[in-house]
Amino acid sequence: MRLRDKIQRVGRPVVVYEILPPRIIDGTIESYAENISTLLSKTHIDAINIPEVHMEETRGVRPVAESLRAEPREFGQLIQDAVGIEAIVNRVTVHESVEEQSAWFQSTHDDYGIENIVLVGGESSNIEYLGPGVVESSELINQINSESGREIFCGGIAIPSRKVESLRLLKKGANGIEYFTTQVLYDSDNISKMLGHYQDACIKAKVSPKRILLSFAPISTEKNLNFLKWLGVNVPDATENYITANPNTIKDRSFEVSMGVLDDIISHISSNKIAVPIGLNIEHIMSYNFDHSVELLQMMSKSYRKFCIETDLFDDLKRPQR
Repeated sequence: MRLRDKIQRVGRPVVVYEILPPRIIDGTIESYAENISTLLSKTHIDAINIPEVHMEETRGVRPVAESLRAEPREFGQLIQDAVGIEAIVNRVTVHESVEEQSAWFQSTHDDYGIENIVLVGGESSNIEYLGPGVVESSELINQINSESGREIFCGGIAIPSRKVESLRLLKKGANGIEYFTTQVLYDSDNISKMLGHYQDACIKAKVSPKRILLSFAPISTEKNLNFLKWLGVNVPDATENYITANPNTIKDRSFEVSMGVLDDIISHISSNKIAVPIGLNIEHIMSYNFDHSVELLQMMSKSYRKFCIETDLFDDLKRPQR
């Protein structure tokens, strides 16, 4: 079953693993395929999610040195060919013109064999960018698909802490975005509110909600935590203090927090009858956290799949609409 079918089948669990493209300094990208093979031997995932790394302009001094990395779609092509699992390639839309982006979308599909793309906007609304935003880019892909018969499948990013995010999701969904991945979560309040508001907006607009992939990542050092905060991840002060209270227990406490956040979200969804399909997107953030991320993935996947099996929240969405 293709990833698009899994995502659109609302009652089906969807678990994705996010991994950065390898650093050029580390040698050939083929070596990374071995890590993915190891991952697949330990647990089931539905796709590999590959972010596009850009130098940030507005966040101050980067706490972790930047490295030149392989192009995401080259890495994605290798993963698909060598490991046999679909790749999702993230694309920041605003740095190149409409014409250049159109050529990139078509080449990614035709030359690299990748049909899953997550569209990412600019880092600040105060910056005037050369290229199109997410909505304009998704409309462009709709046009490409319609005119050429290509089947590019689009996702987007959800930022639970952003004001009126539910209405942004609704607008993007109406313009061709079929699913969303969140920022890494270390608190359940904003995401729970967003899911509720998004359902209300969908009911009012008489449309079905898109799937939201909940993102989590292990923390093993304070350096990890500082990098996540620099990326814009919301970490409440009390949570940060708890995780970092003892350097020897940072990883275990980060696991505890992540599992607690997932349990809180599932409980909120169940008790409030929120029929927004969810999924998991597990990240490693730092390459030395790979084993930790696999462990976290196994723990979270078990809890998430149990919820999917037991819930009846999506029964109405499964029925054919008249």
